[in-house]
Amino acid sequence: MTDLLVVDDSAVDRRFVEELLTASSDWTVRFANNGAEALAAMEKAPPDLVVTDLLMPEMDGLELVGAIRSRYPRVPVILITGEGSGDIAVAALRQGAAGFVPKPELANDLLDSIRNVLAISGDRARHARLIECMERN
Repeated sequence: MTDLLVVDDSAVDRRFVEELLTASSDWTVRFANNGAEALAAMEKAPPDLVVTDLLMPEMDGLELVGAIRSRYPRVPVILITGEGSGDIAVAALRQGAAGFVPKPELANDLLDSIRNVLAISGDRARHARLIECMERN
């Protein structure tokens, strides 16, 4: 089963994302209130994908993306924010995010974005296992 970690300091936004994800999938969804809490949860069990808000206390979404990229390079991250702009999207992608969805578009775009990123991530993992097997032989 696919395990998702949603990181957002807003209880209302967490609930909205939870409803979107659980109503349309069989994914397991966990939650964290901020980046530091997310990293602590990931130490126990890295998820298959992280969805994170941009503006949060303690560690913002861009900092979290960078931390995840360095500690868990195979875990993709999708950044969400109500402060959507092209500059933020570019910064997120440069930091290593796999995608960017403005909060006003979550209902329309989040599920497809997650499915697409998971498909690509799965392909990359299979490719990496194939290369490892070939190198051993």
